[in-house]
Amino acid sequence: MSRACSRRFSRLSLSLLNALLIRWDRFASARSRLRHLPPRLLAHIGDAETLLDVGAGDGRLAQALMKGRPGVLITGVDVCARAEAAIPVLRYDGQRLPFADNSFDLVLLIDILHHTEDPAQVLAEASRVARRALLIKDHYWENRWDHWLLSVSDYLGNRAYEVPLPYAFLRLEEWSHLFRASGLTVISMDRFRFSALDRCKQVVFLVEGCLP
Repeated sequence: MSRACSRRFSRLSLSLLNALLIRWDRFASARSRLRHLPPRLLAHIGDAETLLDVGAGDGRLAQALMKGRPGVLITGVDVCARAEAAIPVLRYDGQRLPFADNSFDLVLLIDILHHTEDPAQVLAEASRVARRALLIKDHYWENRWDHWLLSVSDYLGNRAYEVPLPYAFLRLEEWSHLFRASGLTVISMDRFRFSALDRCKQVVFLVEGCLP
């Protein structure tokens, strides 16, 4: 096989892989998230009215939250904003959020921090624009099997969208250290799995300690 043919075959294989991964995400992973996450997140939102969803993706989770809590307004931002997003999602550079200090009652970081190599910087920016608190949903691991499962799930759900994949998952004690180092206090923590068959460990933190 010539080099040109080999390159064309590789591009075709990658395109087919991406198409399969997008289909898997839409009909498996995304459906599970939309079924299980809104009730858990809404339980922590309280009377907050203006929310920023950092890493909003296709906007469907934010849309579900607004349907579940009429009167809540959610603004989305993402480094990989998608044209077909369910809500308007602004593109940002992953460093500086394009908003003034204290712009939102609550900032959402849903499955975002394990995609960055500098979670402290993301937390600092989220704290800057939040008036009240940060609501963080992510994962945690306790053994190598946990980490492997999370990494595979992360690849399947995000590879096709060119989302950074550093697989920077944390143990619970590492989450605690990160929050303390960032000047944040954990108000509540909710550990769960989507189902008895799902072995990926999920966690929701409500944290306070935002900049004045």
